[in-house]
Amino acid sequence: MTLSRFEILAGAFWTAGAFALSQGLRLGTNIILARLLAPDLFGLALLLNALRTGVDLLSDVGIGQNVITHAKAEDPDYYNTAWSLQLLRGLTLWAVCCLLAWPFATLFQAPIMTAALPVSAFYFVFGGFASVSVFLAQKRMLVGRVNSFELAMDVASAICHIGMAFLTRTVWALILSSLALAIIRMTASHFLLPDVKVHFKIDRGYAREIFNFGKWIFISSILYYFAGAFDRLYLAKVAPLGLLGIYGIARSFSDIVAALVTRLSNYVIFPLIASNAERPREELRASIAGLRLTFLLMSAVGLGVFASSADLLIALAYDQRYHAAGWMISLLSIGAWISILCNINETTLLGLKQPLYGASANGVKFAWLAVGLPVAYQVSGIVGVTITVALSDLSRYIPILVGQRRLNFSFGWQDAGASLLLALTIALLEWLRWLLNFGTSFDSLMTMLS
Repeated sequence: MTLSRFEILAGAFWTAGAFALSQGLRLGTNIILARLLAPDLFGLALLLNALRTGVDLLSDVGIGQNVITHAKAEDPDYYNTAWSLQLLRGLTLWAVCCLLAWPFATLFQAPIMTAALPVSAFYFVFGGFASVSVFLAQKRMLVGRVNSFELAMDVASAICHIGMAFLTRTVWALILSSLALAIIRMTASHFLLPDVKVHFKIDRGYAREIFNFGKWIFISSILYYFAGAFDRLYLAKVAPLGLLGIYGIARSFSDIVAALVTRLSNYVIFPLIASNAERPREELRASIAGLRLTFLLMSAVGLGVFASSADLLIALAYDQRYHAAGWMISLLSIGAWISILCNINETTLLGLKQPLYGASANGVKFAWLAVGLPVAYQVSGIVGVTITVALSDLSRYIPILVGQRRLNFSFGWQDAGASLLLALTIALLEWLRWLLNFGTSFDSLMTMLS
């Protein structure tokens, strides 16, 4: 596959446009749900999702990444093998969640999890039956089709969540709506690529290749989960569920821009690099350097605007119970920027079939959080936790940069320049807010600490 600037730009615009619509839907859905449901229900749902995601990532062998990077992914024997392994994994994960339901309910002192976790885990069964055509569409660079598919799923998600919340004002509204979405996604995936028809078949040679590539994905996913979910699991143990729910809303907002760059990386940069990994490194690096810098500069300005106004948005959209999320978002946005740099850099390494450095980076981040969060919470409560989480990706950035430099594929000066632009954007907007008598993003935090 030839690296075409027009193809990259078209894919980027498709992805950014679909993502903007998607986030608008999610924001509207989140605001409506916050009016209908209490914060402790969000906290319980967040805990369930964190546990379910943990079970998912603790067994991840990178089936999707395998399909995108494998030279023979279009061979029916190969993608049927991938689908069959995905199905067996989904059924196994549901069984594991059923076995863990009672121990988790006891650990977190939440008896409802005994029933809620097995029901929520049906997500794995439906996900196992879903077609691998989504991954093949990414490999074929059908960016418009993939983004349209994801946008349609977001519309379905909004309808399911709001509809269920009107029917029942309990945590089951969030659980059952997620299952309904999983069924819709499973069904729709089989119509995404008409030429891809899956059936159960395991080719031992292809299965061996999938597991050989996936062993580092497996390790990286384990560490990624603990690094990414440790803050929520720790708060679920030591803090009230209501506070966890507010913190979860702040995390979801602060991750928006990072999620956009991650989607751009996964849908555009990753498949292109994976398809051109044999080209000379300097030539390949030069092909994406300009566009990468454009992504980062736009992200820096967008995140700077968001970080400087998030508290105003929270105050406008949410009632008093959720206003503490405003200052949390401003702090977490700093971490979101570092996460953006890490994610886009790790994606390039994965495209070059080098997942080792991502695994190492996630391990370092988990160590940072495992040591830092308990200390931070004891010293300064939720403020300390938020600051520790915001800085955690700094530890992750270093191993990834080492890997890029070893492969002659680093972009350190781009990262530094875009980071400076972010700092200047935030400083300018905070000064303008102060001049216009809107205070600063951290006024409520300063008031709380004084």
